[in-house]
Amino acid sequence: MNANLFEKANKVIKNCGAAYFGVIDEDGYPSVSTMSTIKPDGMLVVYFSTGLEGNKAKRIMKNSRASICFRAGSDNITLVGSAEVLTDQPTKSRLWEDWFKDFYTLGDTDPNYCIIKFTTKRVSLWVDYESAEFTIDQLLMVQSYCGLLCDGCSYKESHGCVGCLALKGKPFWGECDVAKCCIGKGYAHCGECPEMPCDGLRSMSCGDGEECDKPPGARISVCRAWATGNGK
Repeated sequence: MNANLFEKANKVIKNCGAAYFGVIDEDGYPSVSTMSTIKPDGMLVVYFSTGLEGNKAKRIMKNSRASICFRAGSDNITLVGSAEVLTDQPTKSRLWEDWFKDFYTLGDTDPNYCIIKFTTKRVSLWVDYESAEFTIDQLLMVQSYCGLLCDGCSYKESHGCVGCLALKGKPFWGECDVAKCCIGKGYAHCGECPEMPCDGLRSMSCGDGEECDKPPGARISVCRAWATGNGK
């Protein structure tokens, strides 16, 4: 798993208007339906809306285990985790969309309107002809200062690189200015810096160079994931 594949998967999720959502029914069988997502922002946490009196909400309240699947062309992303039903008004108002009015005539205060929050625990994906399986705990383990996922770096074996953190930002190719800045400010990674993404990190992540991220901004997204930790 590398930062580029992580960001490619996030882009698939953001561009999918709906996902296949599976929960456990009353007889212990998986029950799958298609549901529209609400402002999807990546694989860590995904939100949906549903009726509080419907089967989906009732089943989740009895058994929180769930799975969702996003598909676009040949790309497929399966997330396994837990779901919870949220009924607090701040969350309902924050995630309200105008088209919900067709189902909840009283607007965001409609007592039947609720939010499903899905929190991912593990991921299995096939994106752009690459596959990966990992847990969110593995993803959130800080591996570098800039957001590079060193465990998935091709230079790890070919150049005997032990990783950015172990090398204190001085890999085989020389001293890294981004790592040097991060270390100097006392941050564990760039995601902790209020100036993130600075010009240095943006140039490294979004530039046109051969070693820059493809898609651009991949390691910036990783830093943001590390900063939030739980995806909220």
